[in-house]
Amino acid sequence: MNKVLGLVYDDYQASGIATTFDVFNVINTIWKQRGGEEPLYECFLVSAGQDEVRASNGCRMKVDYTLDNAPEADLIFVPGIHHEDGNDLINHLTGLKRETEWLRKQYAAGQQIAANCSGVFLLAETGHLKGQAAATAWWLGGLFQKRYPDVTLRTDTLLVENDQGYCTGAMTANLGVMLQVVEKQVGRQLAQICAKTMLIDASQSYASPYVFLQEQTEHQDAMVLAVESWMQRHISQPLDLESLANLHCVSERTLSRRFKKALGVSPSEYLQKLRIEHTKLLLETTSLNIEQIVERVGYSSASSLRRLFRNALGLSPRDYRAQLSQA
Repeated sequence: MNKVLGLVYDDYQASGIATTFDVFNVINTIWKQRGGEEPLYECFLVSAGQDEVRASNGCRMKVDYTLDNAPEADLIFVPGIHHEDGNDLINHLTGLKRETEWLRKQYAAGQQIAANCSGVFLLAETGHLKGQAAATAWWLGGLFQKRYPDVTLRTDTLLVENDQGYCTGAMTANLGVMLQVVEKQVGRQLAQICAKTMLIDASQSYASPYVFLQEQTEHQDAMVLAVESWMQRHISQPLDLESLANLHCVSERTLSRRFKKALGVSPSEYLQKLRIEHTKLLLETTSLNIEQIVERVGYSSASSLRRLFRNALGLSPRDYRAQLSQA
């Protein structure tokens, strides 16, 4: 039987633990339905000493083991750390010294460890990731690179496997990791059935469309951030600068000036970049034809999309997709 330990602490992201353990629970159910007698996985929570920990969403969870009496495991999973901003995340890390030292010892003992989202920072704190590649939440890329310059941050993928485990991007990206773990430990067939049962898209591993957004949001202008968010949620709609300016009680000229100052581009240029990145994502991850993509991203015609895409990337949408299939 494979033993999985989830490392928890106050303000951990509950979804990371819950979805991870759910994958193993579904595998056990599938195994039992196929005639298996003993469960393939058992999952436990471990903490620095509390009998109970509080997740960031307010849920309280009973803990099975402390760091001192935790058993050897086949996998240790580290969930994300809830934070309001970069400084808040660093403050949380400084309060997790015991957890960091425990993880350092687990690495030394040869344990497999996986971390999700901001939990990857905790792995990096151990020093074990030096000279290796890692992935984390796309919006934390800049902070991660500054704090851990000896770690190669992969911004093009949601999942990185290293010599003793895995690092994944934001929130539910950990589902893909768990499928890989299951495939290695109990076989591809069970992993595929689990993915189908839980509607997990195991092919979704691209992070590159989100890197553009991370680069664009490293400023502190709340109004511009709000307008960016609106554009991202209404990407297919025409840009109505007058309505957006009225919504924030400023003139169109003021909105455009502040947008340009914060991002280095005008609102229309930003929307154009956003649409190109979303087009890339759809070409990478779907089989939609060009006319269907036009509807999704808000271009006036297929010819406009082809022209603007070629201007931005130097090749047509068809050639871009063909290039991906050859990689």
